[in-house]
Amino acid sequence: MKKIIMFFMFATLLSCSNDDQVSESIDAGISSNVSVLEGGVLAFKNEESFVKEYSHLAELNKNELQNWISEKKVNALLNTTNDSLALQEDVIADSRLMYSDALKSILNFESKVKIGNKVLWLNERNFYLLSGSELNKTSTELISSKDNLEVYGQLLSLAGSSESLTSRNVIPNENRTITFVTPEQTISGSRLRHVVDLFNETIVLNDQIQTSKMYLRTILQYRSCSTFRCTWKEALNVRTFSTTLFCGACGNGSVAPWSLTDINVSGISGTQTYLLANWTISYVLANPYTNFAVSGPVTSLVPGGAFPVNISWY
Repeated sequence: MKKIIMFFMFATLLSCSNDDQVSESIDAGISSNVSVLEGGVLAFKNEESFVKEYSHLAELNKNELQNWISEKKVNALLNTTNDSLALQEDVIADSRLMYSDALKSILNFESKVKIGNKVLWLNERNFYLLSGSELNKTSTELISSKDNLEVYGQLLSLAGSSESLTSRNVIPNENRTITFVTPEQTISGSRLRHVVDLFNETIVLNDQIQTSKMYLRTILQYRSCSTFRCTWKEALNVRTFSTTLFCGACGNGSVAPWSLTDINVSGISGTQTYLLANWTISYVLANPYTNFAVSGPVTSLVPGGAFPVNISWY
């Protein structure tokens, strides 16, 4: 009888030990994919965990991103930059440098992020690798010496120095931006217009395509005039935003190279950015890289009026 009792006690202890090991393994697996703040910079275990969290953030709205930033306690680039100055004129340049809200949530106010044992600094379209002596330098200090820094990755651009990438000829989207603006309307005494940016964000690290996404940025603006000039400023009217788009290379499942997301949101205000489509095939130098092609109307509705605009990409 004693032997039987001893046997069950031993089996119970062994089972608990195994459960603890499994639990520790699960916890380790979870924590390996979560970024942590190190010296004011978000740190990721590897490029895979960086892409995983970036892709998760791409699906969040502005309030959810702000909650994530608060939890991480990072002084994010999203909260320290203002893109509205580039949108003040009647004609808006397509050549504007644009980053997604997801990427700007990950980067700190100096545009730095740590992946593995590498600290990267994003300046315009290049991710520069920082050495120990450069880690604490400000962006202003780094700009003056950026020609001496190693380029570890890129946001692909038409004018960028990405000729060395074997993927150079199969990435036609390459961070292009197209801006669409509705005609001005007067509603409740305000002169309003709807601005829509359609842009690509393709991230390359260590000569490998990590991710390629398409985003829509919707902005409602009002005409503000002073004695000397008139400009366009962000309007905070509560509105709805919806898309009715046709995508040539989109679908559900692993066959279609792009997955398109229908957007239909209400009760929003200010500038909002939404993930429109995601490249679904393997990111490792996918060949061929199928062009993203989309067309159709997007509409912003405010009390008293509608602001539809037809957009297209290729």
